[in-house]
Amino acid sequence: MKIGEKYAARTAGDDDNMVPLINVVFLMLVFFMVAGQIKKADPIAVIPPQSINDTRAQTDPNVVIVVGAANELYVDDQVFFIDDVQSYLESQFASSPNQEGFWVQIKADGAISLDKLRPVFDQVRLAGLKKVSLATQLERVKE
Repeated sequence: MKIGEKYAARTAGDDDNMVPLINVVFLMLVFFMVAGQIKKADPIAVIPPQSINDTRAQTDPNVVIVVGAANELYVDDQVFFIDDVQSYLESQFASSPNQEGFWVQIKADGAISLDKLRPVFDQVRLAGLKKVSLATQLERVKE
């Protein structure tokens, strides 16, 4: 039999054992790309208020306003004073190619009272925008 000669012809430099490893790594890469969601983090940690409504928007917001528990105000990841929000929103709306679908999302910490959020909503209203969403998290029912 010539079985020994067939295997003796192989050298230690063959990469036959690397093919399954490359396949496994490629499949893992595809799995994590499909299964994992890469989401941009907010500039500050915010725990949104709870809600029973689990409806989600079909598109991403054009402008994201984040209000922290210590009244920090970020608009599109930049620190803002409350008086500058209206002009920024007006400029973003004017430069938007899809003004019909333009909308603003407000992410506020659940510990903030409505009185502290009212100036933010006033700035959005003064900018002439009608489509505004307040980000919430789904309330978990305790059994």
